[in-house]
Amino acid sequence: MMLQVIFLHVCLYGGYNSVVKRNFSILHKAAFNLIFLSSRCPVYVFILIFGYFSVSSNKTLSGIKGKIAKTYLPMLFYSLSIPFLGQIFGLWQLNNIQAVRSFFPFTSRIWYFMTLYLLVLILSPFVNKALTALSKKEYTQLVVILFLVFTVWTALAQLKQTSDIISLNNIFDPNGKSLYGFLLMYILGGYLRLHIPCHEKVRYRYLIFFVSLTIINYLLCLLNDDYYSISSQNNNPFIVLQCLCLLMFFRDLKFKSRVINYIASVNLGVYMIHEQYLVRNKLWNDWFGFLHDKPFYISRLYPIKIILICVTVFIACGIIERLRVWLFKGFSILYRKISAYKKQYD
Repeated sequence: MMLQVIFLHVCLYGGYNSVVKRNFSILHKAAFNLIFLSSRCPVYVFILIFGYFSVSSNKTLSGIKGKIAKTYLPMLFYSLSIPFLGQIFGLWQLNNIQAVRSFFPFTSRIWYFMTLYLLVLILSPFVNKALTALSKKEYTQLVVILFLVFTVWTALAQLKQTSDIISLNNIFDPNGKSLYGFLLMYILGGYLRLHIPCHEKVRYRYLIFFVSLTIINYLLCLLNDDYYSISSQNNNPFIVLQCLCLLMFFRDLKFKSRVINYIASVNLGVYMIHEQYLVRNKLWNDWFGFLHDKPFYISRLYPIKIILICVTVFIACGIIERLRVWLFKGFSILYRKISAYKKQYD
């Protein structure tokens, strides 16, 4: 999922998307769009997983203070360290607004995902109590209503053919990057946990559904030019269903791997480092600026090069995140020793 996030940034910020649109054949564009539309799930999948594992928790707001701090402190660390260290090493020149903004990563929305994730985390004790109190029938009704309102309504309102009778004005954010979209996925994850039992064997039909939804989504782009702009939005109904298919498939895939868990533990750090707006500009416009140029795509090996770029960004940011974790652990150990020393002599 995190490698897909980086790939999406290669497409959107690195210029892959625009280069393909301007310069390549119909078949090349078709292959690109199918891969791109099959990679639109990661943001919502992370929240879907969050809801799946958190909905049955009976912790109160005070009971999750540690988790809130564990999420916010890395945000504050990267929000402060990245801009000012970059200034020291001459990577960029901060203005006053950027400097002040660095002290408020939550409210300034430096990372929209982290801000929304924290908001859902803060609301989760209250949401969990409401969801677990619902019967399966009531929960199903809620899920159907929210799905129709927050995905289908949003999509239809952006089509010229239906926009005159279905409107988003002052109601919804069209691209799904808002609190209601994250709450929808949290609620859907909770529904799968509470009311859809696991299977004894992995069901590959979910992968077939996933691929089928990708193809249908792309075919609609070919049938309606106006639909293309909404085909890749997070809350597109086909993408939301793709997210559900992925979770349904992988939750029944029984395996254990300490290595995968260790690698996955750096995900949020990888996201925050490479998606910080100063790093993002430097990354895709300077260090990998060649992604904007057509000659890069002439070689038949360019897909492998893009994969290597994604892996390189992940590894580099992952190493930085592990260093940050060790630094925090060092401060934590030092703090405990100082506290124990004070208690000993008080």
